[in-house]
Amino acid sequence: MLRTFFSLSLLTLFAFTTASFAESPGEQKLHELLQRDVVVIPLWPEGAVPNQPSDKTTAESIENSKNGKPAIANVAAPSVILVPPPEGVQATGTTIVFAPGGGYGRLSLPNAVDVCNWAGAVGAHCAVLKYRVPRAADDPGHQIPLADAQRAVRLLRSDAHEFGLDADKIIMVGSSAGGHLAFNLANNHDQPTYKPLDAADRQSARPDAALLLYPAYLTQPTASLNADPHLHLDRLSPERTPPIFMTVTRPDKFTWGAVNTMLQLRQSEVPAELHVYPEGGHGGCLDKYPLMEFIRPAARFLKDQSLFTEAMEQESNALLDRLESTFLATVIGKPQSTKSDPPKRPALANDSEWTAGDEKLAALRTPPPEVIALWPGDGKRKDDPAIELVEELPQRPDGLVRITNVSRPTMHVWRPEQPDGRAVIIFPGGAYNALAAQHEGTDIARWLNGLGITAFVTKYRVPRRKDLDKHAVALQDAQRAIRLVRSRAGEFDIDPDQIGVLGFSAGGNLATLTVHQSDFESYPPADPIDQVDVAPNFAILIYPAYLTADGTGNGLDPLVKPLKSRDDYPPVYLAVAADDRFAPDSLHYLLHLHQTNVPGELHVYASGGHGKGLREIGGPFAQWTRSCARWLEDLKRGTTQVIVAENQ
Repeated sequence: MLRTFFSLSLLTLFAFTTASFAESPGEQKLHELLQRDVVVIPLWPEGAVPNQPSDKTTAESIENSKNGKPAIANVAAPSVILVPPPEGVQATGTTIVFAPGGGYGRLSLPNAVDVCNWAGAVGAHCAVLKYRVPRAADDPGHQIPLADAQRAVRLLRSDAHEFGLDADKIIMVGSSAGGHLAFNLANNHDQPTYKPLDAADRQSARPDAALLLYPAYLTQPTASLNADPHLHLDRLSPERTPPIFMTVTRPDKFTWGAVNTMLQLRQSEVPAELHVYPEGGHGGCLDKYPLMEFIRPAARFLKDQSLFTEAMEQESNALLDRLESTFLATVIGKPQSTKSDPPKRPALANDSEWTAGDEKLAALRTPPPEVIALWPGDGKRKDDPAIELVEELPQRPDGLVRITNVSRPTMHVWRPEQPDGRAVIIFPGGAYNALAAQHEGTDIARWLNGLGITAFVTKYRVPRRKDLDKHAVALQDAQRAIRLVRSRAGEFDIDPDQIGVLGFSAGGNLATLTVHQSDFESYPPADPIDQVDVAPNFAILIYPAYLTADGTGNGLDPLVKPLKSRDDYPPVYLAVAADDRFAPDSLHYLLHLHQTNVPGELHVYASGGHGKGLREIGGPFAQWTRSCARWLEDLKRGTTQVIVAENQ
């Protein structure tokens, strides 16, 4: 049933009418698509629509957008179309206001259906905002759609009791141009756009959070870090700007705007997250994988803001699990292990050759791992200016294993019970002065083993050598590690074309250099192993450090140089916390991947600090292992950009 609600604020009374009321084509079409009861709330009294062009004569209609999906065109009578949770689902009082995209020329409806279904699954009301389009020629700052959005939130707040809504749990969601509008409302909710009409306009128009799906037009020009001046980013503050969640896909041309906005939100200390998925282009919602994955971190983010309950988060995740299982059922064929022969395990190195750091690390695994020297002979490089260093284990209150003064670099081989042919070489962080070898090393190896991945914890040389670049000897060890693992792939029961690198902090910098310096011979060959290809097949960078530099055209360190072609890059995964001082490094690096059309995924979590490894329990950053595990599975299956057509 389609019902129209006349607000108390508009007429000092309210009434519900049946479908016989002359609703607009847009409202009728959404009702048809949803097949659920809806309530239509006109935003303005008849004859009192502010800033309405006097020559507005074209009637509202339904047109097909460029992708052939239905869209509302020529909106002159804006409204909110309120969709309660479906029968049998307990209403929670939370409201999700959705602003459809369409380039401010029309309003695309498929995403509205997806968002309404998501809201319904978690017990939230969905309020689809039918704002005025197309854009007026004399409205460059989009003040007319902003006025409609402000009025919508005020009416919902004013009449919250009548609809069973919680006036303090209103979430603004928008896609594409609607994402621009959602952010405009979030940051300019108190900007006067019309003269107050009634009691509703005494209510705050500030949403309690905003979710931006591939928001458009946040920068001008698009491929720049220059914010749209009408958004007034100078007004950002944690006191007046609500928490902001953004998602976009890496190839989307509007990635620039999302990255720049994240940089500004972070600088202003506004709680915010950004999740960039590797493929998918512009558009879509729950009909695209892996873009649909955004509702998992979004639900957790909203729970962190006390706008979702734990039960709502669980229902949201259950919906996503159902969608993804439908998607995975369409994937033809399953990957097989590339190695069928039983592992040929080399004998353990002589215990007498183990250093203090090797002994401490080996004790963290039962049975102990294989410990392999990276370099032939005594395991040391004769050209190392600090060859006489003796390893030390600096102690901190947390009791975690850290190693410094490394002159004999090694690898610790962690084999899973059921290897699937993949390998990851781990580079712990430590500012190139020490190695956080447990929480950024062996802990990670244990996690990777649980995924069927053979892990190699690299004890590379630290601290920085005098008169050499901070990374110089570490890069030698890293390149040697990759060559050694690839040359002995049969022994390790791995595929030589499935060898990735994973690094934290300075180790993340080192992992990045193995990608961007793969054509650089950092040392003269020591033996035939050094003829083996040194490029990793994928890279995982967790809060990587030292990627940026002042005075460069793209903001990146010159060592992070562009490779010759897109085909020379491996897929890349990045994760960092917004309150990590190295967060801008990941954001600028993501833009580099965007510009070079390299498959890259980035997750910027609202909080978590720096250097936690797997030790951040319960906080936003602790979610990185889940998204990374999904990314690794996508690489394994080759399922990073398939569209689930059935879901629409």
